[in-house]
Amino acid sequence: MDAIIRLAEQLGKAIHESPQAAALRAARGQVASKPGLERLHQDYQTQLEKIAALERGNKPIEVSDKHALQDLHDKMAAAPEFKKLVEAEMGYVDLLRQVNATLHGQLGQTEGE
Repeated sequence: MDAIIRLAEQLGKAIHESPQAAALRAARGQVASKPGLERLHQDYQTQLEKIAALERGNKPIEVSDKHALQDLHDKMAAAPEFKKLVEAEMGYVDLLRQVNATLHGQLGQTEGE
């Protein structure tokens, strides 16, 4: 079992040191270095959570709430730092998806799939 844990640690370190993880950290740093962008992102998340809570509660979502979310989204989409962040997140998630698929493929043999 210790060998498996060591391999998992090596995998985690390799993922952390991957170009995808480095790009994600850099993109997050660019957004965080600009207080206005960080605030815009927080406002977007807050509005998104508000709408999600209304949906979960089967409550009506006001047109003004939808417009506010769209406005925040448009502002974020116009910022090159957010575009880089989204691209970096997609690359990182794709890497993790590939790792997961590879592990699942190997474990499927053990689990009878």
